[in-house]
Amino acid sequence: MILTMIRHGETDYNKQRLVQGRMDNPLNEHGKNQARTTGQLLKDLNDTFDILGTSPLKRAYETAEIVGSYLDMNVEFTFDGMLERDFGSFEGKSIDLALPVCTDDQYKEPGFENNEILASRIKQATYDLYQEFEDKKVLFVAHSHVIKTLLILSDKSKYTYTNHYVGNSSVCYFNVTKDKIELIKQIDL
Repeated sequence: MILTMIRHGETDYNKQRLVQGRMDNPLNEHGKNQARTTGQLLKDLNDTFDILGTSPLKRAYETAEIVGSYLDMNVEFTFDGMLERDFGSFEGKSIDLALPVCTDDQYKEPGFENNEILASRIKQATYDLYQEFEDKKVLFVAHSHVIKTLLILSDKSKYTYTNHYVGNSSVCYFNVTKDKIELIKQIDL
């Protein structure tokens, strides 16, 4: 399966550098323009996909609808397995203050989805998609920590939650097999 992951467009929380996690914030105008740019890019690249899916959160769903409009695709499914990390008490807080603490492998707090739990969830969700769409090219809109987790799962020696930026509307292509997740390329707009 080729799994092409797009990070949703910008929200006001992204602009203000606030952790939003599971908060269901919509795109702002800049985020909608980012989604249009991504849709146009994929169209210009003549990239084709078999199916379009998204996290159920508004910012991802809106991005998927906009990108899909450029590719003559409709959102065919939402998948809770690719929801953003549950940041617990960090939601709504400054990214600059929260990120160094909450991305530490040793950090644990009730209601917070730590790195180990997040990696396990995303790995399982990815293989669930693989079982359903093994021979397909899947376009999927999700969130920063979901995509960062896929990067970590592809190469733990290269990627961490803090050393690699996945910007709004970035596109990451992964080759997924029954026993491996491999980054093919990343496009940042």
